[in-house]
Amino acid sequence: MIKKQILLTSTALLLLSGPLLADSCSDTKLDFTFYGAKDKSYVVTKNTFKSIEIKGDKLEGATATIDLLSIDTSADLSNGKSKWPAMMVKIRDNNTINGLFKKFTKGDGKATAKITKVEEKSIDVEITMNGKTETLKMETKKEGKTTVATGTLDINKFAPEAFKNFAKLCSGFHKGFSHSEIDLILTIPETCK
Repeated sequence: MIKKQILLTSTALLLLSGPLLADSCSDTKLDFTFYGAKDKSYVVTKNTFKSIEIKGDKLEGATATIDLLSIDTSADLSNGKSKWPAMMVKIRDNNTINGLFKKFTKGDGKATAKITKVEEKSIDVEITMNGKTETLKMETKKEGKTTVATGTLDINKFAPEAFKNFAKLCSGFHKGFSHSEIDLILTIPETCK
């Protein structure tokens, strides 16, 4: 009788844990790099958002909803050969929120990204922001147990007037020039296939 209960309990636990063991894309990470100065010598890497909701069990069809107002630029405080003080993070985040994202004319301060096509060395990501949708082809490569996808997104395709406002606001910080192209990096876990 005890062996039968142990077997039933073990079977029930396996059945319940099945969804937890299934393929999942929810641990996919997004970060991006932006550039200032005409020669791109001002570089801020590893920027992300505090609020990203990723859904999907498979890579193709996986979607992310990003709260643009939750930007986090704290990972990189480099300023050429020196460092910005920690208080600069709040200034950078607020400049991006108020000078760019809150100047969007459509939407609710969110962006969505959906992987629409998966090929051997690339993925297509459909990005919707400020009421506009563009497809971005991102190159992929394996790095250990993850796949890293990289591509360049041009903010001007989504919000040229908002970006113009942002560039003017940040001119002093960005050595006189802000690049509208940002490099996106997706780090996709091996569970997302």
